[in-house]
Amino acid sequence: MPLQLANLPPELLPQLLAPLVSRRDLCSASRVCRAWRPVAQRLLFRHIRLFGRDLAIASHLFTTLADYPDLAALVRRLEVRVYPLSMKLRERLDMEQLAVRMLANCTGVQELVWTRKGALTDAVFDAIKKLPNLHSFEINAHTTLSPGSWDADHFLDLPPLRSLSLILPDRNVANVLPAFLDRQRALAPQATFRTGEDQGVLLLEELSILCRESPVINDALFSSLLPSLAHSRLTSLALAGCAKLSGSPLLDLLPSLPHLRHLALEACALDSSTFFPHAAPHLSSLESLKLTHPGPRHPSHAAFLPALETLLDHTHALTSLTLYHSGASATGSREWPSLPADFVRHVASVRGARLRKFEVSGVLVGLEAVEALTERARGLRNVVLHLGYEFDLSRLTAAFAPLASLRTLHLLSQRADISPDDVLSLAEQCSPTLRQIGFRNRVWLVKRSYAPHPDPDLSPDPDVARAKSRAKVSLAPYDLPWFPEALLVVRT
Repeated sequence: MPLQLANLPPELLPQLLAPLVSRRDLCSASRVCRAWRPVAQRLLFRHIRLFGRDLAIASHLFTTLADYPDLAALVRRLEVRVYPLSMKLRERLDMEQLAVRMLANCTGVQELVWTRKGALTDAVFDAIKKLPNLHSFEINAHTTLSPGSWDADHFLDLPPLRSLSLILPDRNVANVLPAFLDRQRALAPQATFRTGEDQGVLLLEELSILCRESPVINDALFSSLLPSLAHSRLTSLALAGCAKLSGSPLLDLLPSLPHLRHLALEACALDSSTFFPHAAPHLSSLESLKLTHPGPRHPSHAAFLPALETLLDHTHALTSLTLYHSGASATGSREWPSLPADFVRHVASVRGARLRKFEVSGVLVGLEAVEALTERARGLRNVVLHLGYEFDLSRLTAAFAPLASLRTLHLLSQRADISPDDVLSLAEQCSPTLRQIGFRNRVWLVKRSYAPHPDPDLSPDPDVARAKSRAKVSLAPYDLPWFPEALLVVRT
């Protein structure tokens, strides 16, 4: 008897529906039958994202979660990046109350993103503090926006967190940070995710602070955080746009972070010639590194890459390197620094065996450097490169052939005459593992279809030859509910 879907064990249904990611597909799956409905709804509501074009449905979603506690209880990650902000006071207050009711029902939320400017108020923060399972929090940390002002002291009442991300914190939030981290360390014994070895230490594993050339996160403030951060479980530290933060307090902190694996230092006041060599011995376990290039006119330009080479020589576990530059000259026109082939060759020779991600944006990379990278770092899976005006497309295409595990490729360039057909040709020559390709600000999903080949007697390797000959490559518009990482590089 032929096997039918109804004959499959019900415990397989979540795995069968798991590949569905779009809201439309999951909504359709929830209406197939009674057996499918609860499984599809769990997948649909476990991760709620509101961004960009979702502004029109935000209030409807809030109402659904406020009126149906059984659905709200399914939410595990809630991202509110858009929020209706009416100019009328009555409507704003109604929306605030709706958000409070929704959050009261979202008892299972573990990760919360609330970054819409002006969407946070004292009442909303009170509801956030009561989330019983919250352990990851990303927030627009400006307290005096209009509408949407709130008291920074709310941070002192948050439950123990594993991850905290602050977007554009103002001085009020900066001033409460030392007390907040001290409070988090005191709450560690109450955390459900603590272990027996965590007595008396801060359990925060990820800390991200994104400023915009702001002086509020400076050396004095960061030094006051050291007693709490030292010897903590911190595995990821990201600091961006902290214009008055030098390397001095960071050098004091790094030796006391044995679990640090991910480090991002962007647009901070670091002296690379001294910071990189002194930090290098304490970063041997680092797995990912994200830095900004100082630019061609910065006084530290000449010393930056040699100092970075010294740092990379010590990062024996590094699998991901991101380097970008976004500065403009005094005239307003962009001036792009370049990445010498010798530097790329050195990185590929010392770290190529483990390197899985290499992203360079705003720093021009020549074809010789690309070839040196792909020849020695053959395990690369995610690549972002910034090309100049002139490059040989056929030579560039051939350079990616050694990357047998390549999954995403994004090429930035000054050149605008590359057509979608050229991009398709490039995708056809890449590894069959390629799933996403982009050129400048356009991104496509790579689709492959297979059909039986009429001639099974292919040589010298019939299996490989058959697989290649049967594959038809096409490009589809990028329609996933999240943006490509290549277009989300922080620029301050």
